[in-house]
Order: sequence, then C-alpha cells, then structure tokens
Amino acid sequence: MKRLSALILAGLLAAPVPAQAQTRLPGTLDFDLLSEATEDGVMEATFRIHNPTENKVEDLQINSRRNDAVSTTEQAQEELAAGAYPYYGASQSVGSIDPGETKEVTFKVPLSLGQEPTLAMTEPGNYPLQFTLTGMQEGQANSFADERMIFEFNAEKAPSAETEDAAELPEEPNALTVIYPITSEINIVPGETGGESLILSDDHLAEELREGGRLDKLLDSYLDHDLKGAGCVALDPALVDTVNRMAEGYTVNDTRPSIAERPKRLRDSWFNDDASQRGKPGTGAADAKAWIERIQNLQCHMPLPWANTDINAVAHVNNDFLTYEALNRTYEDIVGKPTSTLLLPSSGYVNRKFERPALVANNTGWVGQAATFDASLGSLLNPGAAYTNPFLRYDFAQDSPTSQALTSAASVSVAASEGDVVAKLPNYLSPETGEQVLDTATKLLDAGKVRPRAVTDLPLEETDRPLGTPYEDESAFSDADIVRVEQQARYTDELTSIMVNDPAIAMTRYDFTLPLRRDLLVALSGDFNDRLSKQSEVLRTLRSSVSLIPPGNVYTRVSESSPLLIVAENGLPLPVDASLIYESETATLNTPSRVRIPAKGSITVSMTANMPNVDRTNISLWLATPSKQAISEPVNIAVQTRAGIVSVYGVGAIAALTLILALLFRLGRRKKKSS
Repeated sequence: MKRLSALILAGLLAAPVPAQAQTRLPGTLDFDLLSEATEDGVMEATFRIHNPTENKVEDLQINSRRNDAVSTTEQAQEELAAGAYPYYGASQSVGSIDPGETKEVTFKVPLSLGQEPTLAMTEPGNYPLQFTLTGMQEGQANSFADERMIFEFNAEKAPSAETEDAAELPEEPNALTVIYPITSEINIVPGETGGESLILSDDHLAEELREGGRLDKLLDSYLDHDLKGAGCVALDPALVDTVNRMAEGYTVNDTRPSIAERPKRLRDSWFNDDASQRGKPGTGAADAKAWIERIQNLQCHMPLPWANTDINAVAHVNNDFLTYEALNRTYEDIVGKPTSTLLLPSSGYVNRKFERPALVANNTGWVGQAATFDASLGSLLNPGAAYTNPFLRYDFAQDSPTSQALTSAASVSVAASEGDVVAKLPNYLSPETGEQVLDTATKLLDAGKVRPRAVTDLPLEETDRPLGTPYEDESAFSDADIVRVEQQARYTDELTSIMVNDPAIAMTRYDFTLPLRRDLLVALSGDFNDRLSKQSEVLRTLRSSVSLIPPGNVYTRVSESSPLLIVAENGLPLPVDASLIYESETATLNTPSRVRIPAKGSITVSMTANMPNVDRTNISLWLATPSKQAISEPVNIAVQTRAGIVSVYGVGAIAALTLILALLFRLGRRKKKSS
C-alpha cells in the first residue's frame, strides 16, 4: 500500500542499535495490515511485507507503540498527523526478506495490563496506535514504513472487564446520522448519444457487482446492519442508471461506432472484418439485475450529484441544462421510492448559491441554509478534504484499508462522545471501512449511547462565514477548465436547437444530446481532458453530418430564370431546421427562410438568383442555426447561365458567317471577271 521514505527514529529496534547509526536510505518496503482481531486484551494482527528493492533486508522487526487515548476528533487528527507515540509495546522479529519477496506475519500484541510486554491500555478508549517496520539494509539500521490508526479499545476487548452500568449512560444521548455513499467509476465509452445501446470500456463494474465484489459487499454490509432509522444510502444516479442498463445487456469495447457514419458500399466492406470493432458481450447482466432489485429494499435514499460531479464547477459553468442534470436527475423511477432533496457536494463545501440546502463541513461558509457535519470527523473519514487544515492532513493512502477502516470506526465513536454526529462517509467507500463504521454505529445504538436521527430531521443552519472553504482547494477546476466546459455545453445546446422533435420518432432532441451533457458532468468529476476531448470530437462529427453537397465545380443554368439547386443532407436521427447563408460579391440569392432536412436523409433546395451579365459568378453557401451560427463548412460553387453562353457564342458565329459570306462574294466576282 505504501512506500514511505526512510525515517530516522531512534530506539525503534529492540536490538541495541545506536541512534547515530540509523540513517536515511532510499530503499523502502511495502507494509500493510491485512487483518486484526482482539480478544482477552490481546490483538492479533496479520501484516504483509513486500520488498520491491534490489537489496536484501535483514533483522526485520515489527514494533508496536501508542499514545494516550484521544477525546476529540481534532485531537485524533493531530495524533495521526504528528503524534509522538511514546509508549512502547511488544516487538516481533521477522528475519530477513530478499528482493522481490513477499511474506505474511502474524503479530500478537498484548494491550491490557497483566501481560508483558504490553501497551498498557488500562481503560477503554480510542488510542493512537502505530506499528513500525525496522531492519538493516546494506549495514545500516532503517525504519522502512509504518501503519497508523486510531484503535478503539473497549470493555469487550479487555479480559474480565465489566460492562458499563446503565446509570453511566447519558440522560439524553447524542444523535447519530450515518450517510453511506455507494458509487463507482462510470466507464461508459465517451461520445454516447440517445438511443444507443450501452458500451462500457471495460467490465470492472461486473466484477464489483458479482458476489464478493466491492459494490456487492457495500450493499450487503448496509442491509445486514440495523441502524434503527439513523442510516441513509447515498447512491450515485449515474451508477444506478448504468447498472440498470447493464441488466438489459451491454457490450465491452474501447470505441463506439459513429452514429453519423455514412453507409458503406458493398465493395468497400468486402475486405473489412468489423467483428473485432464490435467488442464483446458484457458478463454482468444477471448480477446487475439482482443488485437493482436489492437497492429497491433500501428504506432511505439520497442521490449524489450525477457521476460525483463537482457541483461548484457545474454552477460556475452556468448552463441551465447542465445544472439540472447534475442536481435534479435522480433514480426514483428505478427504485420506486422518493429520494432526499439534500445536496451532497463531493468536496464537502459550496462556493455558489444553490436553490436547495446542502450538507457541508461546519467550518465552511454557504448562502442560505445548510445541514452540517463536524469538519474534524469529516477529515478523519475522508482524509485530504479541501476543508481540512493542511497542517493536520494525513495521507491515509499510506496506510492499508484495514487501518483506515479501524480509524474511521474509532473516529465515529470519539465524535459520538462529543455531541450530535453526522457521519458522512467518503463517496468512494471501501467495504472494509463501511463494515467497521456500521459495526460501531450499531453497537453505539444498541448500547443506548446514541439515538438515531433520520436525514430528514437534520437541522438547517445559516452562517455569516465567508462563502466556501477556509483553505485552498487544490483540486478545484481552473477558470480555463470552466471555459472549456462552458464552450462545449453551449455547442451541445446549439446542436440540440437545430433538431426538431418528430411525433413519428420516439426519441426527442433533448434525449438525443443528453448523454453528451453527461459526458461533461463526468469530465467535471475528475476524468477531465480525455472525456472532454472525446466529447468535443463527437460534437464536431455530429455537426458535420449536417452539410451541403456541392453540385460540382461549375453550375450551369439554362436561362436567367432557372433556379439554383443544391442538396442538403442530414446524418442525425431527427429532422434538422437550418438556414441557408450565402456570400457573393455580385449575386443575390432568394433563399428559403428555413430548410427542414429529414432525419437520416436529404432534400434538394431550390433558390432563385439575380446575377450580373458575366460569364461566371462565385457563391459561397453554408447551413447555419436559426441564430446564424454556422453548422456546415462553406461550399463554393461557380454559376454560369446557358443564355449568356449562347449570346456570346452567337455573336461570334454571326461574325464568322459574315466573313465567310464576304469571302465567297469576292471569289464569285473574280470568277465573273475572268470569264
């Protein structure tokens, strides 16, 4: 999981290694906590150690340390970020590890008094706990890696401990609300338009949906715990929609065919095998159907923003259609139950005004009303959040999922002792963390230490704090990024506006371009450059499928009253309303005010023209939106009139005939004189 830079820590080795002999080394080891179980005051922890370096490491030891129990979530943050861990416990020798070798080690750590050596946790509480991996590499002592966590030590884990007396419980327990997000990466191949079958770039969702997969575990864990009304599942509408479509069958491929592609001639396809380009059938349809049926059993639903998009960035784009799809598109039609209207920004704060209240960290600012959660608890559950004090941030990615899960569960327990709790778990939740937090929440509820509070009962607050987060959000999209999305959203709106709904066609123009808008939302959730560039490419292809077909290099009219004819074609699945725009220095065209081109078809447009009496007139023509924005590339044609051609050549012919007659007349007179 992690590879920490070598760190000088005196006294970490059980063997007598002088502090001055420990130096920083470039080599690091992977050190992960795989499992933990505590019984009768003894923790049994299993670690995995991997040596990715090219050097052998000898005299490996795992050492245990702790600090005093924490009583606040802020204190827990401080301990994880820069704790001292002054109390030493048991150590275990691991031997040596060769380059590329991986080994698993089970380590028994006494926690309570009565066993030696012990971490001496004398009272139940939440203790900062650290395991360090030390050893000798190239003759030098080194601390290679560590695992940090907040560990809850309670009466159940202590030997012969009595449970707390009911009289010690608070008269009015603090309230507990657990918001449990379920989402995943949505890997629909970019460039989808309405009416297309589902194409995924890979089949990882099928793996997550099958038994034992991530999405399967997350849902199972929640359904297996009785939170007595304190819990609510926050589902990503994009995930629910995609899984629902997967249940009907889907394809796995890294590309998608262009909807505006012209049909191939038979001879052009003789030597082209398209089988490899069509992809392969997906394997997760049955699991997807079962998963959808199971989420219908949930009692509380909260929709996340579509595809976990950044709602602050969406609001900055200021496109009504995009905002609606990000905030108001839910999955009620799939689950058959109403969903909460509380907004859940993935960043934990808002820096724009929204029509609905949001759930935000309590150290941020907002306009109007909002529900809040404790920022320190949020930072422990979702490390690195933008509302976190940078000096207290601790990269949990350095620790194993098991350590992260133990910390999250203990943090909820600490927060419950301070006051009312809103435990907003991270959007990309691991099954390990979900299980541990739900276990802790259930125990707190069953013991009467907290009382359940539904999401609908969360109080709404106002604030006079400055709008947004008090710290810089390094993950926020730049102004240049926003301008790019704004431009693509506008182009998508223009494409929508040129199409016309047809009663004979079930799909509407909004439905046709809806997936293109969703591509923009996915781009604003993190997959920015790739998603945006492919969406832009598809937009250009769709716009170029509406075009004019030039009549050739030169268009010849029979007479001056003859009309000009040009063909307009439409590769889109709906009729298109367009205007004909022209440019010419000398000619005047009488173009129709609006041209309706049938879906997947073409139409011949007739125009009258007033042209000067010259041999050739050049005209540039193109299709445009009703607002005069160009749709097609200009077509340049040269026009000449047959009547003009006749008049010019007629004069020449008469002159030639006159000359011939004059010559014949002279020859005739000479013959008469001669005779």
